[in-house]
Amino acid sequence: MLSLAKQAKGQKIKALLVTGGGYHDYNAQKSIVTEGVSKLIDIDWTILHHVKAEDLKKSLSTDGWAEDYDIIVYNMCHANEDDEAYINNVVGVHKAGKPCVAIHCTMHSYHWNVGGGKHSKQDKEWNKLLGVASMRHGPRGPAITVKKSDVNHDAYSLHGEDWTTPKGELYHIDKVYPSATVLAKGSNGKSEHPVVWVNKYGKANVFGTTIGHHNETMESKEFLRTLADGIVWAVAETQKQA
Repeated sequence: MLSLAKQAKGQKIKALLVTGGGYHDYNAQKSIVTEGVSKLIDIDWTILHHVKAEDLKKSLSTDGWAEDYDIIVYNMCHANEDDEAYINNVVGVHKAGKPCVAIHCTMHSYHWNVGGGKHSKQDKEWNKLLGVASMRHGPRGPAITVKKSDVNHDAYSLHGEDWTTPKGELYHIDKVYPSATVLAKGSNGKSEHPVVWVNKYGKANVFGTTIGHHNETMESKEFLRTLADGIVWAVAETQKQA
């Protein structure tokens, strides 16, 4: 099967990468992601990199912040945000139809300290946008073996091709929402969890992956191909709805 990334050649996509926070080398990863994906698809990147959550909050509170882009790609780690109104405003941009891609610690952002806090069973809007809920991860370091699920889907072109990350940090997925479809699962040898999926939230087409953390993993051809395919799928599905 020809990957969507290859099919997208010549179709310019305008993407905003929202990145920054702690625990990860986002300074290097913003180049790894943008340069690596640009070799696979025709895409123009704008990078919004804020180390501090409050600085990102100012940027994403600006009217029309997402209007100029075909897709928003989140690779960030801001777990402690507790302004539920702000989070709902960001989510609202996607609910209205802006597609997005969520990478790794984005799954641990924007839901820990809202709606009753970490131990709340409440369905929070950020998790509903993502299509999954996660509060923890396995040990940092062990490689993750990625295997395609039983679902054939245009957003994941590594059909029949199991692959192993150079290093890994397997996120534990506590809940998969009915709106989400798991495309691949990953194992660190001790536990197995979804690692690639798609979700529908309002009018938004969402692609998510918990693969990431280490630069070596994000530099791998399999990760970059997965990310490129997810971007193309989300944009293409949104264009079909227009």
